Amino acid sequence: MKMYGALASPYVARVAMFADLKGIDLPMEPAPGGMGSDEYRRFNPTGKIPSLDVDGQCIAESTVICEYLETRFPEPALIPADAHAQAQTRMIARMTDLYVAPHNTPLSRMRTAEGRDQELIDGQAAKFAKGFAYLEHFMGPGPFAVAAAPTLGDCALAPFIGMLKRTVFANFEEVRDPTEGAGRLADWWGAMLEHPVCSRTIAAYDESLEAFLKWLYDMLAKRNA
Repeated sequence: MKMYGALASPYVARVAMFADLKGIDLPMEPAPGGMGSDEYRRFNPTGKIPSLDVDGQCIAESTVICEYLETRFPEPALIPADAHAQAQTRMIARMTDLYVAPHNTPLSRMRTAEGRDQELIDGQAAKFAKGFAYLEHFMGPGPFAVAAAPTLGDCALAPFIGMLKRTVFANFEEVRDPTEGAGRLADWWGAMLEHPVCSRTIAAYDESLEAFLKWLYDMLAKRNA
């Protein structure tokens, strides 16, 4: 069993953190032929990462991969036995994908002062604020997303917060970083950084993301020169 992907992807980092918390040795390799290539699409028709190779069979989509790992390796449990807690951790993962992740893309080309669309920026800031409010509303008592230990929702949300710290919060003062100051997400982020496994994945993801962004920005600068 191995995962195809690159840690600079928040979706790959989600699975990596989940597997690490479970103590699963999950080797990671680049997508054969590159993401989106014909060679890789023969294995995963979506061409996206991550995907899990289980004896030549493809399991796609990060949350589905995590659910598969939970079923195959039930201990330690990262999806609670309690039905309401199960729903909570799945809601956090789902709301991350629906109400946080998409709002980064429209801002990605407006890092510098030139060409900024203030109306668009303000609109995205409002959407981020709603998304963060949804997450805080549906989180459990904590300090993690549901209770006293990390679960699926933590693995889903943490990489996106890490990404936003580099791509959005640092470049758009209109978007407030909910992990700074007081508040449920601030307490949650503090708990994540203090957890030995979660903090290790967060740091590794941040390092990979920094390298990827440097490559991307250098490439865009050369293209626009």
